[in-house]
Amino acid sequence: MRIAQSLFFLLFTLFFSVKILAQSASLQRADSLFTRHEYELAEKLYTQQLAQKRFVPISVYYKLAFVSEQQNDYDRTMYYLSLAYNRQPDQVVLNKLNEMADIYHLKGYNLDDFSFIFLFFRRYSAYFILFLLVVAVYAFGVLLYKKIKKQPILIRHKWIVVAYLVALWGLLNLPDSYQIAIINHDRTHLRAAPSSAAPVEEVIAKGNKVTIIGKNDEWLRIFWENDFLYVRAMDVWIVK
Repeated sequence: MRIAQSLFFLLFTLFFSVKILAQSASLQRADSLFTRHEYELAEKLYTQQLAQKRFVPISVYYKLAFVSEQQNDYDRTMYYLSLAYNRQPDQVVLNKLNEMADIYHLKGYNLDDFSFIFLFFRRYSAYFILFLLVVAVYAFGVLLYKKIKKQPILIRHKWIVVAYLVALWGLLNLPDSYQIAIINHDRTHLRAAPSSAAPVEEVIAKGNKVTIIGKNDEWLRIFWENDFLYVRAMDVWIVK
């Protein structure tokens, strides 16, 4: 039995080691092509890595943004820069996004207070969640101790714990419920309801950034220009 378990573990480790080595080799080849200015081939390899939903170095986003800008593909440039900024907020990247937004008359790139707080939370979310979980465990421990000792527990203390857990749940689900996306088609229709038969409220160009706040089948509910509208999922690139 132990021999079988050891063999399974060895094969499991070997399988993932091969996958990691293959990914590393592919990225090295792409970097080599990029260095030799063979941008189209490098772009193909980089996008293959992204399509397979593999974790890539942040430099890959910068390189793809550079290639897209060389090809005058400004919506993809904005998308890759947004991916980089979402991974690691940087003032230089933000300035570049705002500069291109001004050149191409794009909306949605102004960094408001809520967006800044959200990005800050995403960057340090692990620390926030760990701290909140420690506090939650401590609070439950105190309540449990009082119950075991048959000490009175005030109603307001119970409600405080419930409110705390609701707030913690909201923070844990914030990254999933709030996302940004880049419009990837010209003359994209924003509709009043999640249906092709719904009235078109606005038509916007590719490259604009929208805020996603929900999903309904193939439709995304977005916040755009102080209004709640719907856009097809296929018409955007979600920045994750």
